Formats: sequence, C-alpha cells, structure tokens
Amino acid sequence: MAEFLSAAWVAALDAAARAADDLRTDPPLVVETVVETTERDLGYQVHLGADGASVTRPGAVPADVVLVTDAGTAWALHQGTLRAQDAFARGALKLRGRPEVLSGRAELLAALERALAPVRAETTAPPGPLTGDPGAR
Repeated sequence: MAEFLSAAWVAALDAAARAADDLRTDPPLVVETVVETTERDLGYQVHLGADGASVTRPGAVPADVVLVTDAGTAWALHQGTLRAQDAFARGALKLRGRPEVLSGRAELLAALERALAPVRAETTAPPGPLTGDPGAR
C-alpha cells in the first residue's frame, strides 16, 4: 500500500499506466495535478501519447492542463466522495492551461481511470492535514 501523493504512490501509478495497453493517443496530452499544502506543493503528471502512458512527479514537462486544488479536496476526489464538477463549481478545483484539449477524450480518460483504479484502491491516507474537510486549507 502506498501513501497518497508519496513517491511510492506516484511510482505505483506509473507502473499501472505503463501496463495499460489502451492509453495511446495522438496528439499527446499531459495533465498535471498540483495539490497545494501549507508545507509545499505536491502532485503528479500523467503523460499520454502514441507510446502509451506514464506518470511522473509534477513539472517534468510543460503540462497542457493543470488541475490545482487543496489537500482536503484532493483526498476527497481521490476517494470518490467528491465529484470534480462539484469541486470546480465551488472554486475548490481550478484549471490552468488549455482545458479544451480534454474535449473529445472522455473514452481515453475513462480508460486511464480504469488503469489507475487498483492503485487508488490500495492507497492509504497520509497522516496529517490531507484528510481534512474538502476545500479547507
């Protein structure tokens, strides 16, 4: 079991993404998630391209789309207790970059969700503030 947002967790996401054979796309797409905490920003990048998918720490390459949220909201989204649409509507999830590149890629994003689901199911909450109320800082 890997702790949410830890290096081991990102590595587990990467292994799951690389193992999936239905995550190839052209043109390529990079989606970054930034989780703002009081100590430091955390997160990860998902790289989707003609050769498949991978997951790295944030900032590896310029992202097409960046999702920015606080730690409590990130954990609630991860657990599935909060929908991204709801977090966005109340201002707890912000988008940067070119969100239009996500248009028409629902099937690809659903395949990514399926590929990463086993890692998500085994993820543990870190000690401390990440388990706070969604939207709280």
